[in-house]
Amino acid sequence: MKSLLLDEELQLVDLACYWQRCRTLAIADLHLGFERALGREGLLLPQRQLQAVRVRLNRIVAQLAISTAHPLRCLIINGDLRHSFGPCSGRELQELLGFLSELAELSERLVLVQGNHDGELAPLAQASARIELCAAYRAGPLLFIHGDRQPDELSADLELVIIGHEHPAIGLRDPVTGRVELYKCFLQGSYRGVKLLVQPAVNPLVQGSDLGREGCLSPLLDEATLPDFELYPIGDDGSVYAFGRLGQLLSRQTRQTRSPG
Repeated sequence: MKSLLLDEELQLVDLACYWQRCRTLAIADLHLGFERALGREGLLLPQRQLQAVRVRLNRIVAQLAISTAHPLRCLIINGDLRHSFGPCSGRELQELLGFLSELAELSERLVLVQGNHDGELAPLAQASARIELCAAYRAGPLLFIHGDRQPDELSADLELVIIGHEHPAIGLRDPVTGRVELYKCFLQGSYRGVKLLVQPAVNPLVQGSDLGREGCLSPLLDEATLPDFELYPIGDDGSVYAFGRLGQLLSRQTRQTRSPG
């Protein structure tokens, strides 16, 4: 698995971003309980999502040599820990507390940034002194917000805003077969003159919104400037790649599609 350094301190590792100086790891959009929500709509799926998330996180943790003996200072879930909008059921609360207890063993602090799907997370924060619940989280020059609403203001010393919510992905066409595969990705651009990083969804059932076909979901993104954002797709093995500007990639794909076979 190949990680990628955006600068001297911020590292993209699979579906997570890692701030090295402060040993802070952030993931977004787990949407736990998604299978049950689909089941209520008549689509029955095996309850395997939580285990798939654990496997992915274990790969990230191993890559960064994180352990109970050498823990993170802070682990941030940047919104939408849950999928359901309403209060937690007893079963869901038990599952979430078990999962968060596992994560808390790997970090001195566990921060839950509230997303638009999270509903009532207070019982989770009340269950453990190590769990902090907030609408936004500031870590040095970094601001973590979910991205479903715009912040009221940005302080002058802020260097980077990190959001989830958008579930960015990109459809890449195989030049041999012509088949288009959708890959989750990071996006990096700017918002109000500050660098902006958009995280992909950790949920394995949420492949993402194809940036080449769908409009923006987050109010922090502008479709007019989105082509100027840098694109970092994530391979099946968790490796992160730099693909340059989104607009350049989409232009190349359009030319390839139109060119005679």
